[in-house]
Amino acid sequence: MLKPGRKPQKIYPNADRYGEDGRRLYSAYDGAAVARRPGRQLWVKRFRLVAIVLAFIAGALAAIIISALPH
Repeated sequence: MLKPGRKPQKIYPNADRYGEDGRRLYSAYDGAAVARRPGRQLWVKRFRLVAIVLAFIAGALAAIIISALPH
């Protein structure tokens, strides 16, 4: 009787994790090294949010003032 053949497997199933020099391309420990301080991007994002909120408030105040003027 013939034995059932095995499925062909990749020679190196995790070969995509390593570069040409054999070192890992990424590690599970890379992101957990140190908690970094908020950078410039966070401050820019906050500044944009504050600018949008202030512009909305200014528009609402202008609409209230204009509607309160006598016609």
